[in-house]
Amino acid sequence: MTGGIVGYSYQAENLCPSCTVKAMRANGITVQRGKAHEDAIRKAAEKIGVDFDDEHSYDSGSFPKPVTDQQCETELTEVPDGEPGVRHAISDERCTGCGMWLKLGEKSPTEAGLTRWVCGEYELPKDLARDVAGQLREWGLSHKEFIDEDNVRQAAAMFPHDYATVHLSGQPGLGLMPTPEYDGDPCFYCCQPWEKHVFVCVICGADVPADIKHSHPVQVKGQIKFREARTTA
Repeated sequence: MTGGIVGYSYQAENLCPSCTVKAMRANGITVQRGKAHEDAIRKAAEKIGVDFDDEHSYDSGSFPKPVTDQQCETELTEVPDGEPGVRHAISDERCTGCGMWLKLGEKSPTEAGLTRWVCGEYELPKDLARDVAGQLREWGLSHKEFIDEDNVRQAAAMFPHDYATVHLSGQPGLGLMPTPEYDGDPCFYCCQPWEKHVFVCVICGADVPADIKHSHPVQVKGQIKFREARTTA
């Protein structure tokens, strides 16, 4: 067996060591306390006549089989395909008992925690960061170790948000501006041009594509006649 043991396959579940020991005890298998999980499980195997070193000699339905770090993989079927035939996967998987990632040895942050990380790491507005974090979790990318910039920008492009681009202002540092400097100037948040954006109308709340005219008749104070007011996000 190659690779370090990070969990166990037991009764159709992949479990972390702690959940494996709990499941074994729940099924009446005595597991010694105070020992490292591998030593304790190996000792339990000896007591009931299981050859722990030969995983082909027994069934994981009756006794846990080791899962190594090289065997861990989670396919991400919900991530949109950037290119035809591209398969998305991460080289880790969750314990079906407690939700801990077997290789990382920790759980994913809450949605609020992931939102804070996305907001700070990629300098997104808070509302957009919350939408992006929720979308990443739906795709199965719930831990920062599995997320890259392309994932974040792809998710950001799915939600209405203000356009912002980086302009050289002549002053130290860079400034974010709400209008493109040139054709195809990408948005700092989603890497899409202005024309690809959808904005929220401040009057009616509708989602409005950037290249579509959208207006409302509004009354000017002190006048009876109405004039047309064009709205933008």
